[in-house]
Amino acid sequence: MLWHSFKPKNAAWYCWRLNGAAAYLRRDKEAWRISFKTIPFRDREEGFGGPEALAPGDCPPESLPVIHAWGAGDSVFLHPYLSPKTYVLRLRERLRIAPGRRCSFVAALPPLLKFELGESLLAEEMPFAVPKTFMGPDFMNGEICHSLPLAFCRGSDAPLPEAPDLPAPPVAPDAPSAFIHCDIHIVNSTKDMLEPERVAVNPEPLSVYVHQGRLVADALELEYSEADCKPRVSKITQKGYRLVSAGAKYRVGESFARRSVDIIKDITAI
Repeated sequence: MLWHSFKPKNAAWYCWRLNGAAAYLRRDKEAWRISFKTIPFRDREEGFGGPEALAPGDCPPESLPVIHAWGAGDSVFLHPYLSPKTYVLRLRERLRIAPGRRCSFVAALPPLLKFELGESLLAEEMPFAVPKTFMGPDFMNGEICHSLPLAFCRGSDAPLPEAPDLPAPPVAPDAPSAFIHCDIHIVNSTKDMLEPERVAVNPEPLSVYVHQGRLVADALELEYSEADCKPRVSKITQKGYRLVSAGAKYRVGESFARRSVDIIKDITAI
């Protein structure tokens, strides 16, 4: 229900529970009031669902800012998108990938959420605050990106992590949640041992789907060779995956590959 259309009643507040964050909405005919509770990405927790009607007289906490919007229509969507900014994943585990081997991760990416009424945007917010990082060859040529820890590693051909006592992620990887799960595959096609510490995810070409209540993105493969790093996107085509936001389409040689290689080559934290 959370990622489907919803017809709110007039003069009633509704709440979406988003793993510790929250979104609130109230409709008064063509007037809409929206509020978001944002939390640090590290403080995410269990608790996901909605929309749920609040008791008469209840409303969002007074400390939250309220967004006022206007729009005609009965059905509203809370749509999840990948942020337009690049996600830089700081690995929680030290990995060593031998030549010819690969390592696979699943990353829980915080979404950009938009309340949409037909083709009209009522409000948008990224409910999970994450630190920013700068990446580029220098401070004149680069971009500001999201910086977040990778939740966990699975299906790896690399050696086991050196810190097995790391705490478990606060949200189970297979549980429905507000996060967009993306499979990331790192392939070592060089002649040397590869020891990645951070991974840059360019979200532009990745589509987002709903499957059994979970948000899932297309898989991303990064193949490191002696010359460069070649990114590939594997589109999800299986039945049962409902498209909720489409990624950009690129032809061979267009900017996705060039930008991805540039941002992977040099990542510098602020």
